[in-house]
Amino acid sequence: MRYLLAQGKRALRLLPRTLAVTLLLTLAASVAGAAISVRRASDASRQRVPVGVVADEANPYIIMGIHALETFDAARDEFEFLIMEEPEALAQLRAGKLRAYLVIPDDFLEAMYTDDVHPIRFITPDGAPGLETRLAAELAGAVARLMTETQNAQYGAIHYVMDHPSDMNPYLADDELIDRYFTLVLGRDKLLRLETVGVSGTLGYAAYYLCGFTVALALLWGIGASPLFSRRSDELGLLLRARGFGAVRQVAGEFGAYYALTLLGALCAGTAAVLLLRRFAANIPELRYLSPFALFPALALTVLALGAMQFFLYELAPENPGGVLLQFLNAAAQGYAAGCFYPRSFFPEGLRTLGGCLPAGAALRYLSGAVSGSGGGGLAMLGWTAAFLALAAALRQRRLTG
Repeated sequence: MRYLLAQGKRALRLLPRTLAVTLLLTLAASVAGAAISVRRASDASRQRVPVGVVADEANPYIIMGIHALETFDAARDEFEFLIMEEPEALAQLRAGKLRAYLVIPDDFLEAMYTDDVHPIRFITPDGAPGLETRLAAELAGAVARLMTETQNAQYGAIHYVMDHPSDMNPYLADDELIDRYFTLVLGRDKLLRLETVGVSGTLGYAAYYLCGFTVALALLWGIGASPLFSRRSDELGLLLRARGFGAVRQVAGEFGAYYALTLLGALCAGTAAVLLLRRFAANIPELRYLSPFALFPALALTVLALGAMQFFLYELAPENPGGVLLQFLNAAAQGYAAGCFYPRSFFPEGLRTLGGCLPAGAALRYLSGAVSGSGGGGLAMLGWTAAFLALAAALRQRRLTG
């Protein structure tokens, strides 16, 4: 205990420096996260497809139909309908500002009542290969078929009621049928179920990168603590061993002080994260009903395992700059392979398997489970901690006896 307290005093003197490094790393991660969020928000895959509509703005039925598509229909999330004149629509189509445009004849609705056909023209760029253009073309074809079959059923219902005399008004039957068709069309999204699987597992984009950057910061933390290990005295270790204070107890005392320093820095960074997440939690659905303070136990166990790994690496290369370089290379390699910067689903199968077996991969999986509520992975964290501390004690024993 006295050795632990002595090491704790050494670590306490390094606290301002390590907290400054933590602040810089947190700011760097925040800037990177903000840049990724802005880039994702402006990504073309997240924008609605602009489609022009050339129609008579004085016709209330056409305006009502477009308003229904933009307000009630499921297409409101994929398409943006813009009413304009045809020369303007053609110019914007050629400039790439529109993916397609529709030309609705002025007497389109009137012609329907006279069994006449005035087709709607659907114009796209020549040879346009884009997915959104194909989607818009498929939608236009579906709408055309829907209108044709609806009109056939409408006249069929009227003629059926007329051919079979009853108390029902044929035009009321027509109105009732049209109402049922509109109900089915506007509610067609109920025919399917949307399941968002997230970037990795069940986590969404923002929550995944929150966990990834947290693990990356924990991996880089060892660089800021390098003065704590570079000033260790081998003569003191030999003297302690001569007095019966062996390698295991030396490692336990030094790692206890290092873990206390690391945990204190993690809690400070976590508190800052809590204050930020209270403002931006709406963008992270996983944290909407989860108190950030509930993540502190998971953060403590993550820091325990990664801190043990960093302690072992400093035992492997105790002198600067070799120790710092080893910490940096380890953080960069493991952070990349584990998926802290890119989701592991982007990597080949071999690299995904390797990244999942690494300590950083296990930490990311454990922290992701704590955020999503699925749990699991705590035994792996404890296993890595015991393994790295045992290796560090073996290296210390070898150095002391050598």
